[in-house]
Amino acid sequence: MFKGEATFIKALPLMASALIALIIGGLAGIGFIMLQAGYKPPAIFSLLAPLYGSHWYLMILGFTLALISAELLTLLSMEWARRVAPPVIIAVFLVFYWSGIILYSTGYTMQALGASIIVLAISTLYTAKTLLSRSWIGLPPTHYNYLLTLTPPLTGVIIAYWIISEKMDLPSYDLPIATLFLPVAAIIAVESRDIPLLLGIPPTKSLALRSKQLRVRAVMAYIASGIGVILVAMGHLIPGGLLLIVGGLLAASSVALLQAVESASKAIPRVIRVHVTTHTTISYIWFIGAGAIAIASGAGYINYVRVDDAITHMLTLGFMFNVIMGIDAILLYGHAGISLSETPKPQPWPGALLNVGLILRILYDIGIMQGWAAVASGLLTGIAIVGFYARNMRNIRKILKSKSRK
Repeated sequence: MFKGEATFIKALPLMASALIALIIGGLAGIGFIMLQAGYKPPAIFSLLAPLYGSHWYLMILGFTLALISAELLTLLSMEWARRVAPPVIIAVFLVFYWSGIILYSTGYTMQALGASIIVLAISTLYTAKTLLSRSWIGLPPTHYNYLLTLTPPLTGVIIAYWIISEKMDLPSYDLPIATLFLPVAAIIAVESRDIPLLLGIPPTKSLALRSKQLRVRAVMAYIASGIGVILVAMGHLIPGGLLLIVGGLLAASSVALLQAVESASKAIPRVIRVHVTTHTTISYIWFIGAGAIAIASGAGYINYVRVDDAITHMLTLGFMFNVIMGIDAILLYGHAGISLSETPKPQPWPGALLNVGLILRILYDIGIMQGWAAVASGLLTGIAIVGFYARNMRNIRKILKSKSRK
């Protein structure tokens, strides 16, 4: 078994946990929106009715947390330090992770959030020890390492303060929106490294790593976007929306996408360059759009808007999943030790279904379309996401199986 395959296999328990939470949370979300839109959910969705209120937890502190932790504890750890978290750390992580999901789904909210804080602490301790040391070839940590390491503990602080505020009647925020800090911050932290990497620019010559200006922009984007998310969660829509727009613009410019495309290695197939560029561009359109929706709602320009729902899905389905479909369609194979020449061409249909579905959802949220649009949105985005992962995991398994025979 070669190193790439061994690392990927060690990441599978975390990735599988993420996908299980994604499927359960997605089905619960579709059932809930059908009910809200005035439709009777089919039997499979009705069975998940007790989980309707757990949709946000399953998607953010379930799927997103497990996916980011899979990167931190295994894949990125192997890239940076040539090691992965010991099995005991991953096992303890999964015990508290699934305990949190079970507790939240059965009504033990505070206990579930406590379990999530422990999970975040495990990721923090291992990541700090690994990513804040010199790399296996002697490179010092960059802004990417520090921001990634900061993301789990800051998410833990957000959750901990909400618990304290509930107990002590302090000023607080909408926790499901506030925890969007986790995917937003993690993506902003990692993209300045991943975009040049995917386009074939060597890490030592990477635009984002060698340019102080771009590093500063990435840090400022991280700070502005994080504060923007919290302000929106507190109901301060106009300043929060402004900071999201500023953060989105800074983040988009920090990856220096156009310059990176121009400097991309000619060895990188055009289809990959187009795929990465398209999805990255669309992701930031949704990100900035979330800020615009917040401002428009806060200023009264949109009188009928489910602002929390619109912003949540623009930052998750729009921003996070476009990044996933644009980047993981290639990086997943690299993490498994599969060369670029063996990587199947990324398919455009999951992204097309995802973005059409999200457009329908936003049109429903702002009152332009009726409930059928929300139901169609849930089905389209669900098919897109499950289809994306099913296709790529099947391809990876097939390639690895073929390699093991040689």
